[in-house]
Amino acid sequence: MRRYLKAVEAFTYTKPLKFLKSIFSQKNLNKVIELLLDPNQSDELKSFSAALGIFLAIMPIWGFQTLAAISLAVIFKLNKPLVFLFSHVSFPPVFPLVVLLSFKTGGLWLDKPATNITFNLTHLGNNLRQYLYGSITLAITAGIITGLLTFASLKIGRAIKQYRITARLKKVV
Repeated sequence: MRRYLKAVEAFTYTKPLKFLKSIFSQKNLNKVIELLLDPNQSDELKSFSAALGIFLAIMPIWGFQTLAAISLAVIFKLNKPLVFLFSHVSFPPVFPLVVLLSFKTGGLWLDKPATNITFNLTHLGNNLRQYLYGSITLAITAGIITGLLTFASLKIGRAIKQYRITARLKKVV
């Protein structure tokens, strides 16, 4: 019996813990950071990667966001870690907020929007339509805003870095 308990412990605790430690090792984290900040990729490509990730995170394709994000990142030759990172914005604590914002945004498109989310079967079609319209609108809007903010922050970061380099050179001379 003790042997079986050790086997269960190995497959439920020890092996997954070793796997997670290997994934989050300093070497692997440095690789991911290097891929995120790849100097060979343009700021436009990085900002489009972030925008696509946010867009797919909010779209109502539950369970397929990661698959869609990786597939589109490969097709469009985007920064894959950035798309993957931004597509995980709708994690469980934030998901109810995304659903609520999508529902409220969808109310802007309908003549008679529902005021609250109900699970009454007579109103389910209207609520679902309101949610779908809102989630698509919110996904597009959040994607555009994220792309613009990412682009601006990358440009500002690059300008600050260039300023620091020129300030050091002036000190030396």
